[in-house]
Amino acid sequence: MININEPMMKRLIENLHKSVERKSKNLSASAGEDYVLENRVIKIFCEHKGFGPRQCAAEMNDLYGTDMDNEDVIRILKSHRLSFQPKRAELLNWAQETIETYAKALETHNPKDFEEFINLRNKIIQTRDGEPYKIQERIACLMFYVKLPELDSGNDINILEKFGNVYMKHFLFDASDFLRNICIRPKGNAKGDKKDSQQDKIDLLENMLNRSDMLLKDLQDEFDARIKQSHQDDLVEFFSRLNSEKYGCILDEVLNARTGVRQLRKKNIELPPEIGGLFILIERLAQFIRDSEINPILKPGAVKDMRLDEVESCDYEGSPFLNTTEVKRVKVLSPGWVYQNKDVQIARPRLKEVEE
Repeated sequence: MININEPMMKRLIENLHKSVERKSKNLSASAGEDYVLENRVIKIFCEHKGFGPRQCAAEMNDLYGTDMDNEDVIRILKSHRLSFQPKRAELLNWAQETIETYAKALETHNPKDFEEFINLRNKIIQTRDGEPYKIQERIACLMFYVKLPELDSGNDINILEKFGNVYMKHFLFDASDFLRNICIRPKGNAKGDKKDSQQDKIDLLENMLNRSDMLLKDLQDEFDARIKQSHQDDLVEFFSRLNSEKYGCILDEVLNARTGVRQLRKKNIELPPEIGGLFILIERLAQFIRDSEINPILKPGAVKDMRLDEVESCDYEGSPFLNTTEVKRVKVLSPGWVYQNKDVQIARPRLKEVEE
């Protein structure tokens, strides 16, 4: 057990609080709110690793009075490459093990336990595409106060919810520095006297100074990423409106028209030259959609056997599923559309049950 009444632990808690407080002063009122919903969703998964999106949405509604459904949670998970459950579990397990090792080092004050924590903290978890998770340290920070709530001075976890990847990462580094000062200490300063406290402050200031350049670079990178994300959001919004019912589901119609034109050409059917330009226009539109990395999810007109978990992310028309193992035969009325690497959904597929 961590004895928070020890002078050393009191200093640790005070330093953690100051670290959170310093970073919060640099947040604008609107910037922090952008992250709160995401961080609360992630925090619920930290508390309940076995939860699915539907359970998480219900917990969000109970705890925070939101009006979320499983699609809202899935959208947040997809934006951070966390929708694939095994990878999400890998990240959550890593975060839990990392924080548990931190707690162990706090109890033992053993340099070997501290080194074990550092090795775990520095482990890189990769997405299915082999890229490092940008949200990795953020998950560890949220897990920090989930597993060690006694280290919260009162309101730190609520402030932490307003942090993005960069501030979360540097909070984790600060927490690592505070742990280093406890586990790796000069032999002459083991009694916790005034000299010991002064040396702690010097070490902390040196580490903060050494990381200041890295923090500025990380903040610039995050700013650039948010600008890029803004452009992506505009593109997704454009194609979402293009395929809305208000405008006649244009993406679907271009796909259907292109398929029809190609079938006519295969049959060597001669068409009036007056409408030849229309077919060229259809091909150009289809090419524009592909070049914009907008791709269909399912094949239009296909008939498939699907379970409840597969249908949940679609607009389904038909009799209700009796259980999660039941299989129904459905026809794809609209393929649905995704942007780039399938992490951003533009339009949901529409399915209709095929009656026997």
